Amino acid sequence: MIHLPKDAEGREIPLGTKVMYGYGGTARNIVYWVFTTDSDLEKEWRNCWRAVTDAGRKLDPELMYLTQPDSWEKLEEDLDRCIKADSLCAYSPSEECSTCVLPRDSQCHCDSLALKAIQERIRKLRGED
Repeated sequence: MIHLPKDAEGREIPLGTKVMYGYGGTARNIVYWVFTTDSDLEKEWRNCWRAVTDAGRKLDPELMYLTQPDSWEKLEEDLDRCIKADSLCAYSPSEECSTCVLPRDSQCHCDSLALKAIQERIRKLRGED
């Protein structure tokens, strides 16, 4: 049985995936997928998936990401959005957050939800996860 390829985070990659991201967030256009069954010339590539890019490069999907990886820059952009809105509700609106009424009522939990998510992102970006 042949399983779908997996990305660097262990997520299954649909074979219709057209773009994957490198560690630094660089997008790679995928033209097609190849499953190698045997190769005398490249034994390290036996029984594995490779993504072939529009530049003809063969990439190991386990070193790529389905979605653009988080970065310090993306975190700063999210925080800038909160600063501009003057509210942590702008960080990551959720159902609970959408019930807020400006000025926010005492039932709003956006601050604690946003701060917890920011804390988790910082830990992950520092490699603590």
